[in-house]
Amino acid sequence: MTNLKYEFETIWPQVLEAIASGNSLTTALTRINPSPSYAWAKMQLRNNNALKIAYQQAVEDRADRLAEDLIELADTPMPDGLDGPGRSAWVQQMRLRVDVRKWAASKLKPKTYGERLDLSVIHEPISIIAALESAQRRVIDDQRTVEAK
Repeated sequence: MTNLKYEFETIWPQVLEAIASGNSLTTALTRINPSPSYAWAKMQLRNNNALKIAYQQAVEDRADRLAEDLIELADTPMPDGLDGPGRSAWVQQMRLRVDVRKWAASKLKPKTYGERLDLSVIHEPISIIAALESAQRRVIDDQRTVEAK
């Protein structure tokens, strides 16, 4: 049962599908019977490049799923019959669910869902000799202007 071909062809497609659908690796593993350990799964990911690539794609798909969940959560109507504290608790729970999904999506797929900070640096080399020559010309021009007055 520890044959890599068997594991990849039977266990990993189920795990990868669960991850792409929004589940964590731990949750995806518990859906397999018997459930492989987390350590076993991490070892498999470290030792199989094709599996690692498929896992990374599933994680990116998970980020997309989490982002889609945000829209569904935002469109969820408040249940009828809630009193003041119940309404407040419901809003707080929804806020937590939204915040966790936003955070996870931004970490799992930062180029798409992360905060974008533009830290670009423009590298323009300067010539000290040219700067000194320019300064010297300005001093000479200033002296000529003063002498002309």
